[in-house]
Amino acid sequence: MARRRIRPINVVRSAGKSYQAVQDDIVDAVRPYLADGLTQTTTEYARGALNFTMFIRQPADVMMSHGVACKRYLWLRDPESGERMLNRFAAVLVAGRWHRERLLATPDITLGPSQIHIVGWPRLDRLLAAQATADAGDTTRAKRRLRVLWAPTHDWRKRGPEQRATSSYPEFEEHLPALERHFDVAVSLHPRNRQEKSTTTEQFVWADVVISDFGTMVYEAWALGKPVLFPRWILEDRVITYVPQSAEAHIFAADIGLHPRSIDEMIAMITDRVPVGDDVTGFLDEYLDPASRGHAGRLVADVLESLRRTSARRAAVRRPWSRLLRRRGRAVGHDGRGVGAVRRRDR
Repeated sequence: MARRRIRPINVVRSAGKSYQAVQDDIVDAVRPYLADGLTQTTTEYARGALNFTMFIRQPADVMMSHGVACKRYLWLRDPESGERMLNRFAAVLVAGRWHRERLLATPDITLGPSQIHIVGWPRLDRLLAAQATADAGDTTRAKRRLRVLWAPTHDWRKRGPEQRATSSYPEFEEHLPALERHFDVAVSLHPRNRQEKSTTTEQFVWADVVISDFGTMVYEAWALGKPVLFPRWILEDRVITYVPQSAEAHIFAADIGLHPRSIDEMIAMITDRVPVGDDVTGFLDEYLDPASRGHAGRLVADVLESLRRTSARRAAVRRPWSRLLRRRGRAVGHDGRGVGAVRRRDR
């Protein structure tokens, strides 16, 4: 009896420059746990493979967001049909119960319980290991100045009639000199707001405290045990107003974490070393599965291997992405030929 050919897992990447580094981080966390020779990376849907992407507009069978923040990203609709874009996938991978329960409770999202998998956040594997190493070597923490990192999300997306961003960038820049009088301060802008596109890892591990607003940095900092301060006098209630029902709107409405209403109050909170509170711990355990932290890459790989081997993969190729691809042109083959059929870029 002929041996059945093993189908590859194809990572369908976004071609946008701003997200290359984070895609590398996630692929690097997952790849060691996949069987050798079973992965390939393209910017196209590959026929005959299990296609995995981190961008909801990319054609694939399985999707996991490129960021761990909510932002209602998984609830996006197709601007032409009005359909929930998530329905085009056979499966979705999420960080914790928060997303899974709300997706299942959304009437026009058709994925069922067996199609929504909790895997945690793969970038944390590397961050937790790096933090443990840094903490072991930090023998002067009690004596040195506190280290503060400002890591805002990008300001490209403008919302509401006033076209305002849900980022503290660039307004918070004017307050950096006040912080620098008391603390060691570093800045890591979102890749969309800077030329250099690497992810925030070394500065993140270096910091004692993080100032942020609306993105992945909030959850990664909390998972590393770092207090997060939201400059509320700048952000006000924009997140609640412009992105209702998001996890971030809940954070702002419930004042989860530290929400200073002035730069002086922020400096006082940092000086007093206000720790991560029970409000953060309780919310984060629901949002970012505690059991996954440190080995999310393996959990992602386990799900992909399972889908590759089961009828779920066969169902995947019959989902709407396949029909869209047939209308738009050829998909890429295993040898890489056929590139150019569908070039969708997340911006």
